[in-house]
Amino acid sequence: MRKKSKLFFHLVIIYIPFRILVFFLKLMPFFLIPKLSEIIRFVVLSTMRKTRNRVIKNIEIAFGDKYSYKEKKEICKELFKNIILNFLELDQLTKIKKEKIRNMVEIEGENILNEVLKKEKGVVAICAHLGNFPIAQTILSMKGYPINMIVRDTNNRYLARYAENWLRKMKVSAISKWNLKKALEESKKWLNKKGILCIYIDQHARNGVKCNFFGKSVYIPIGAAVFARKYDSPVIGIFIFKTGLNKHRIIIEGPYEIKKTKNISEDIKENTSFFIKRVEYYVEKYPEQWFSWLHRMFR
Repeated sequence: MRKKSKLFFHLVIIYIPFRILVFFLKLMPFFLIPKLSEIIRFVVLSTMRKTRNRVIKNIEIAFGDKYSYKEKKEICKELFKNIILNFLELDQLTKIKKEKIRNMVEIEGENILNEVLKKEKGVVAICAHLGNFPIAQTILSMKGYPINMIVRDTNNRYLARYAENWLRKMKVSAISKWNLKKALEESKKWLNKKGILCIYIDQHARNGVKCNFFGKSVYIPIGAAVFARKYDSPVIGIFIFKTGLNKHRIIIEGPYEIKKTKNISEDIKENTSFFIKRVEYYVEKYPEQWFSWLHRMFR
């Protein structure tokens, strides 16, 4: 009975209104998207108070007294606006020509990507839920790079199906984490094929290693460090942030210097600590664009 109630909630309360919104979005001209995002943001912030308070609390834990309470609330408001705007942009991408999508994005450090691929090894890419992050993989895939990403599907099966359809339409490869054994096998095959494997490391991982993040101890997933060591893969960072309406910048940095000694566990911890510090650097620069404020990163 409880399972049926959950399915009813996911379908009727979340998915059906979501699909109605998507339907009307497809009829809406692109220039009206920012105004719509303002309206939706107001509704969301007014109704999702618990989520709003969690975001403000996380910002306070991370930044302390760097921002006033008023500024923290403003970051929260901008965050929700960006999340909504990002989603609206992603939905619109399915009806925009590829050339126009490419013109939306500026890439800094593309030469780094080309250089590491010349080594003919699988490449591990550190990523964060920053900016309109799915666009990074979408653009690089459009440009012909062999790129894949490990994703955690939403618990809502209907939304998960929608996301799968979007990825298929945009021809973006993804490896689901739900079946961990299968995900590890697919990741191994991808790296052996000398592809780029994107790993998002900026959410709490119960089985991760304890690292310093904004001066607090948090548990960070170790997958990137493990893959890099096991398959002798170069590691780069791929980050994206918004620079304006329908304008984005992808930053590719590295390859990072990876520690590799006989002490495997210590190396994995140190490398993971370095990776999350790179994420911290960009979150500090663009706090209003970091999606993971919504999660319980600090526990």
